[in-house]
Amino acid sequence: MKFRVTGQNRETGARQIMEFEAESKGAAERKADKVGMSVNHATLIADTVEAHDTPVRKASGGVSGKLVWIVVIAVVVVAVMNWGRLKELWGG
Repeated sequence: MKFRVTGQNRETGARQIMEFEAESKGAAERKADKVGMSVNHATLIADTVEAHDTPVRKASGGVSGKLVWIVVIAVVVVAVMNWGRLKELWGG
């Protein structure tokens, strides 16, 4: 598994971000400690077995659901703002 370890260089105090190939999060933190980094945070980047087996999905290119909701909300807002005019048009 691949981990991104964030920390601080012990000698210079500079922020460091390093990537390590390790069996576990603790092993990645120990590797970072060996190279002179005070570890603040470690995150899993990719599980090497699953990263290659996961299919890539692309958008279909159709109208997105968010766009449809934005249009519906816009129509409702315009209708509410012009409710008086709409009532007159319908004879009410």
